[in-house]
Amino acid sequence: MRWSYSRVNSFKDCQYKWFLKYIKGIKEFPQFYAWYGKFIHKLIEEYYIGKIKKESLTTAFLINFSKDVKGLRPKSSIVKNYIEAGKTYFNNFKPFPYKTIAVEKEIEFDINGVPFICFIDYIGEDNGDIIIIDNKSRKLNQRSKGKKPTKNDKLIDDMMKQLYLYSAAIKKEYGVFPKYLCFNCFFNGEFIKEEFDIQKYNETIDWVINTIKSIEDTGEFPANPEYFRCKYLCGVSDCCDFCE
Repeated sequence: MRWSYSRVNSFKDCQYKWFLKYIKGIKEFPQFYAWYGKFIHKLIEEYYIGKIKKESLTTAFLINFSKDVKGLRPKSSIVKNYIEAGKTYFNNFKPFPYKTIAVEKEIEFDINGVPFICFIDYIGEDNGDIIIIDNKSRKLNQRSKGKKPTKNDKLIDDMMKQLYLYSAAIKKEYGVFPKYLCFNCFFNGEFIKEEFDIQKYNETIDWVINTIKSIEDTGEFPANPEYFRCKYLCGVSDCCDFCE
């Protein structure tokens, strides 16, 4: 098995879904929220590869939304909010202030002999330093400055594991770790930028290896049904014995 961040991380959400996708090999059909994220990713990628101009992004978003964003729709007010968020993002679109090295870069690498693959949304360079950026539909806010971590702070820490895993790929591909790890949160317009931390990197690698070992030692894959996730997020719910 060639591992990825999503393949490792998704195990904690629902082990039965993981079993259906990665052991049974059932093809996943993304739902509305996943399609929305893919659609925004595609438009951003097309801008950086020169396929679409900045001033045409909003028009392309509005014209192609109904066609490209598939899956079961949530209630109309939520769909409207997502359309408005996308329109606002592209109306105010600001290119990343870095020299572009690669977009949607595929890298195969290994950690302790375990094979991995990743697709990095954006790799940039600034004064000789490498910056990696992941485009996110998740609404994140800047870290708090208080001594006690907030819920948002803890969420950033958890999501940063993805970029620290990608940092291993960057080290393999370019010979150095990235200087900065960033989330481009296009739904609410926040740009989260944090300096690479070797301790957090080592903790992430430990988490990845330990999680894989736990998966390999698992004999049962219990379901974790939850109405919203099963109906609007899960791509294999049609084949699940536990979804209504």
